[in-house]
Amino acid sequence: MTIYPRLTMLALLLALNGCAHPPATTGVETSEQRQALAQLRRDYDAGEYATVARTVGLSVTLQTAAPAINKEALKLQAFSYCLLKDTQRCRRSFDRLLQIYPDFELEPAESQHPMWGPIFQQAQAHE
Repeated sequence: MTIYPRLTMLALLLALNGCAHPPATTGVETSEQRQALAQLRRDYDAGEYATVARTVGLSVTLQTAAPAINKEALKLQAFSYCLLKDTQRCRRSFDRLLQIYPDFELEPAESQHPMWGPIFQQAQAHE
């Protein structure tokens, strides 16, 4: 394998796993960001959880979106991993969400969900 495929693979792995650094955002929602989030919600509602998880990891638009959009995208990514029964990635997604937005809270109904409620609580407690 030459160096270029290795760099491409490394870039893909970093994108899928998420970076430890907060996204650079202007704080202003754009129509492109709103459209990307709307498509993400459609995919989530259609049960396309792997697509949702992958899209959030690879979409520069969502990663650099205004905070409200970025938070929702990261939350949907975590929910998707939980629904795929990938609790490790679910937890990492919540960890990343809380690292970027330390005051983030799930809605009361969301926090009671049997799959992601306990994982989110663990992430909040930094266990």
